[in-house]
Parts: sequence; structure tokens; C-alpha cells
Amino acid sequence: MINAKTFGSVLSRIRKEQGFSSAHQFFKSVGGSKSLGLAFVSYWDMERGKKLPRSWRLKVIMAALCIEIYSPKAQELVRAYFKTLSGSDELVQALSAPPSAGADLTSRELAEAAIHKALEQRSVNLTIDQWRLCARDIVTNICQFFLVNTAGWVTVRDLSDATKFKPEAVRKAIKTLASGGLVELSGDKARSPFAKKLVELLPATPATASIKASLRNHLNKWVEDSKRVDSKRIIVRMSEANLAIYRQHLEKAVNLASVYCNSDGNMRDSGVYLIDACMYRIFPRD
Repeated sequence: MINAKTFGSVLSRIRKEQGFSSAHQFFKSVGGSKSLGLAFVSYWDMERGKKLPRSWRLKVIMAALCIEIYSPKAQELVRAYFKTLSGSDELVQALSAPPSAGADLTSRELAEAAIHKALEQRSVNLTIDQWRLCARDIVTNICQFFLVNTAGWVTVRDLSDATKFKPEAVRKAIKTLASGGLVELSGDKARSPFAKKLVELLPATPATASIKASLRNHLNKWVEDSKRVDSKRIIVRMSEANLAIYRQHLEKAVNLASVYCNSDGNMRDSGVYLIDACMYRIFPRD
């Protein structure tokens, strides 16, 4: 049997850092065997250092943990994986060797590293049941968006004025959210415990497909009548390799918006903005 204790301990620690208090809670929250493609005991054996996942399944696990494929946590997990496979960390260390003295990080790279660290510390994961509540209907979904991006108590009237939903519909929505621990209530006021946090997106798995489809439909419908603030477009030919590199830059640029978040700002002097960066392959046609 493979001694995968190094990999297991890293996986267990990262799972806790991602907001899942136990292996079983993580397994259930992301959709269980339908999502991960394995039984709980098999996943539990990984954390206990009794087995390694196949390489393709490691990517599925990282996606379920909401770990970006190029993030430091992903790199640490992959290093532990290959260290276990090879039985030595000599080759792995060659990949992660520190740069020479003449290759100090630039100020831009240091700033990016600081930003990434700050975002990691602010990130939080919702359970699959909480996402299911958010996706129940458009009023509940939009009220959740507003409250997550607004610090402090918000009255039903404020929510109704901002969303143009009727107060009765808003009141029903916040009660639904409160039932799942997504908001706190005090009389006719509500607030989100996740304000000033970065809520990680629901991972794309077979078990979450219908929930993600509902969330996407609600948001698309809402955006149709929203005011466009800015738009940029360019058409360019690039290789698959260059596309992968550019996607890393684009992801960093989109995440950078969270650094400018001021959820405790005056609601009259600020707005909630959707940053939506899309890429389409237009040639050749499939």
C-alpha cells in the first residue's frame, strides 16, 4: 500500500483552510460520489495517507475545493502528490527552486503576490445546500448578491428600493436565506455574515450542474436590464499555449476587482458591479 502521508496531510490542511471543517462535510457539501466520482471511504483514505488519487481525479478534487489550478495551494498539493509518487522530493524541489540572487521579484510581482494572499484570507465557501437556497428563485438570488456586497444591516425597504422587488417578496427571500445561515435577521433588517468576504464560486460538477444553471439564468435575466458601465473587445489569433498563459493574466485581473471592494460604503455613493470577462473561440467553427 502506498505511504501517502505527506499528500494526505497537505490535502487535509488545505480542505480545512477552504472552510470545510471535516472530510465528511466537504464530501457531502460538494455533492458526494456524484461530484467526485468516488466513495467517501476512498476520499477519506486519501486524507489518511493510505492512497493517492489518479492524476485526473486530483484536478476534480481541487475544483471541488475551489482551488485555482495555478494557485500556491494547488502547487503545494501537486508537489506533495509527485513527491509521494517518486518517493523523493529532489526532483520536485528542482521545479520549485528559489530564483538566483539576480532574479529578485519585481515590484509588480510582489504586489500580485500580496493581492493573492489577501484574497485567499478573505475567501469563504458556501455549502451545496446554501447554493441550492440561493438558486431557488431570482428574488432570493439577487437579495443574496446585494447583502453579500453590503456590510451592516439593510432594511427591507432599502432592499426593495435597490432591487425594485416588492417588500413582501424581499421579506420572504431574506427569511429563506436566514433558514440556511446565509443572512442574520433583526426585525425588519438583514445582514450577511459573508459581507467583506470573497464567496468562492460553486464548483462545476455533475452534482451542481442544475444549481449552476439556475444561478446563471437568474443572473442573465437580471443583467439584461442592468446598466452597462464599460466594455472592451479585441479579436486575436493565438496558440493554445499562449491562450493558457493569457487566461492566467485575465483571471488575476478579474480577481483584482475584489481589492477595490468597499462593501461598507454609503449605498447612495456606491453600486454593486458585475465583472464579466468572457472569451469565445470564433474560428474555426465547431
